[in-house]
Amino acid sequence: MTTLLISLDLDPERADEVVALLRNEMAPWMRQQDGFVSSHWFLAADRRHCTITVEFGSADQAAEVARATLALPSNPARSWNVGRVDAVADLDFAPRPGLRLEG
Repeated sequence: MTTLLISLDLDPERADEVVALLRNEMAPWMRQQDGFVSSHWFLAADRRHCTITVEFGSADQAAEVARATLALPSNPARSWNVGRVDAVADLDFAPRPGLRLEG
């Protein structure tokens, strides 16, 4: 199994919009992806960041979702943007916050 750590940068002024979008669009999309096993969504207390852990059955399936997520262009007018996506085999050794690893 492979886990993706997805970090979203959020507009805290539009928190209600962001939470609705995460629940109604992003979470259902994620559950429909090949190899999806489970996910956990963590909204920061200041509502400026959301961290999502998504477990997939294989590294290839996780890589496909990582590529699709990283392909989303940043848009300052949007209520959220992808800050970083990391694929990790062991959450105890996940990369430090603040780095964006691609590859």
